[in-house]
Amino acid sequence: MTRYFIDRTNSMQTQPFIDDVAQRAQLADDDIARRTTMATVETLCIYLPRQQTFELASQLPKDIAQAAEAGAQQAADAPEEITLERFFAQVATRAELPARDIEPAIRAAASVFKQALTRGESVDVVMDAPPDLDALLSG
Repeated sequence: MTRYFIDRTNSMQTQPFIDDVAQRAQLADDDIARRTTMATVETLCIYLPRQQTFELASQLPKDIAQAAEAGAQQAADAPEEITLERFFAQVATRAELPARDIEPAIRAAASVFKQALTRGESVDVVMDAPPDLDALLSG
C-alpha cells in the first residue's frame, strides 16, 4: 500500500497521490486529476468535524493537506447533510469541470484520500461523513 504522508514538508509527495488518482480514474490529463483531487478533498472536509480535518491533514501531503484545511475553514458548526449527487456537483464546481465527466475521478480521489490516512482516521472519516457519502467512502 502506498503511503503519501511520509514527509509532509516535501511537496513532491503530492505527485504520487495525484498519479494514483489519475491511474485509478484512467485519466490521461494530470491537471484534471490534480484539480479533481484538490476539489474532492476540500469539499469532503467541509462536511467533516473541523478538529478531525485538522488532525487528518497532518497525514496528507502538504498541498492536499491545504485543500483539507480549506474545507475545514468552510465547515458549518453543526454537521450538514449532503446528497452524493450534490457532492459531485460541488466538487465539479470547485474543479471547474463538468460533473458528468469527472465522477470516476472524484471516486478515485476519495479512495486514494482514504487510503492515505491511518486505519483509525479512515474509519472516523466514514463514520463522521454524511450518510449519503457512505458509498463513496466505503468503496
